[in-house]
Amino acid sequence: MHREAGTPPASIALAAQQVRFSARLKSLDGRHPLVKRASRKPPRARHTRNPISTRRVKPTFQSRLQRTDELLPKCHRPTLLPRQYSDTEASPLQTANKAETAGDFLEWLGTAAADTLIVYSDGSQLPNGAVGFGFAVHRDKQTLVQGSGRLGPSEVFDAEATGALEGLRAALRLSDTTSEVVVCTDNLAVASCLRGNPADSSQDKFTKFQELATSHGNVQVRWIPGHTNIPGNEEADGLAKAGCLQPEPPEAMPSLAHLRRLARQESRDAFKAWWSTEAPESYKTLNLEATTSCPPELALPRATLHSLLAARSRHGDFADYHERFNHDDARLDCSCGRRKAPEHPFYCRKVPPRLRMRLTPSPAEAIHHAVGKGFKAFVEMTSESSFFQRICPRH
Repeated sequence: MHREAGTPPASIALAAQQVRFSARLKSLDGRHPLVKRASRKPPRARHTRNPISTRRVKPTFQSRLQRTDELLPKCHRPTLLPRQYSDTEASPLQTANKAETAGDFLEWLGTAAADTLIVYSDGSQLPNGAVGFGFAVHRDKQTLVQGSGRLGPSEVFDAEATGALEGLRAALRLSDTTSEVVVCTDNLAVASCLRGNPADSSQDKFTKFQELATSHGNVQVRWIPGHTNIPGNEEADGLAKAGCLQPEPPEAMPSLAHLRRLARQESRDAFKAWWSTEAPESYKTLNLEATTSCPPELALPRATLHSLLAARSRHGDFADYHERFNHDDARLDCSCGRRKAPEHPFYCRKVPPRLRMRLTPSPAEAIHHAVGKGFKAFVEMTSESSFFQRICPRH
């Protein structure tokens, strides 16, 4: 039931909420009352009147809030900042699809002033979790400065923000700092945070970027679509991938976005681990995975879903099931003369040959796949043949 509904048991669901609340605590301002209550206080020394006796340390009680806060490692806490409002409405970052936006940018690039500094930044993440950033500063279609680096436990979002900041710093360190600087990133969310209200993850990167942009006075942020053959963006993407291969900074703290992903991943992993040990025998051969998202089977009509779940659980209109519970008035045989069974639709002679499934590489494997991950084939065969309505009805 838990697997078919996409709902983990109550114990796992409560543990998942506790981990998510731990991530929520990490996103609070350091002056928040809950932060003060969650921080562990050093143990107090207990003094006695006897000068000869040794000083005893009184153990401190760890509250549930403190235990919840320690479920995830520490990270840089964001600061509660007032929202920014502008008197003038900023131009939208995206006004067309990716292909048209890329064409418009290349057209603008051909007409841009020769002294304009264009900063391309990007972030990347390897399958092993390594995250890196890269940037390239161009002027008149020539690369002036480029760089890359590796971050600690973080996400691509944080790498994009770091790449934009480091790219702007590199551009402002050039001799001619009065030129217009255009920072181009292919992450729409990062571009929005660079122009407006900073996100709570990598907040210090966004605020520092805005400070540098304000002090320079002529910095623009543009969104460009990724992987659309824009030379500067492709260069930054390669630098970001190279940054992932660098050694991880020592004692690097995880980002808030990384902790949030860990909280979500822990609940999914706990549900899968529970399912691997608690799955019923009839389900173990189906190789179905437990997921906290909505299972695709729930999109089926109710009658079709009933037939599929009955075939999986072996609890339904089957001869063995009726005999087990002494259903004397139940119909035990199909209209073809064979006993009703979960595997019977694959062998019934009344199913049209054009709808029958090929039971390869072996009948057991083919049936388990059709009832499990490949349930669409089972649904198509039984629906088009009206198997449970005409060939093998309940009554």
